[in-house]
Amino acid sequence: MLAKLLNRIPIAHRQFIAFCLVGGIGFFVDAGSFSILFRWVGLDRVTARLISIFVIAMTGSWLLNRSITFRDRRDQPLWQEYLRFAAVNSIGNLGNFATHAALVETVPLFIRIPELAIIVGTAVGVAFNFTGSKYFVFRRAESTP
Repeated sequence: MLAKLLNRIPIAHRQFIAFCLVGGIGFFVDAGSFSILFRWVGLDRVTARLISIFVIAMTGSWLLNRSITFRDRRDQPLWQEYLRFAAVNSIGNLGNFATHAALVETVPLFIRIPELAIIVGTAVGVAFNFTGSKYFVFRRAESTP
């Protein structure tokens, strides 16, 4: 029944929904790794956030998006796909990072609980990251005549 319902949704909408679900998992990976690095390991906020967003969450999101969201578009070498994903998502993640940094430096609630600012930053980056992933990273290989 669920499969029938999902098949009635246009593929682009299904991909966006899957991308957002993967992004939700990525958010928890990002926030969790940030908390561990900042609160338990003792890294400063900036270093902890750079590692959590650009290394840990980005790699996890790439793996999940290639396995779930764009599983039908895996026709390029892994290293090339990951580098494209990192390039595209680094731009969206810079917006995410900048939003987080501004909030944790200026808004008392986010100063006390910097993990909440990750929510706002994630919303800033999601549209760019989906569009770039769909049309640049996981695009279908063009057929040659």
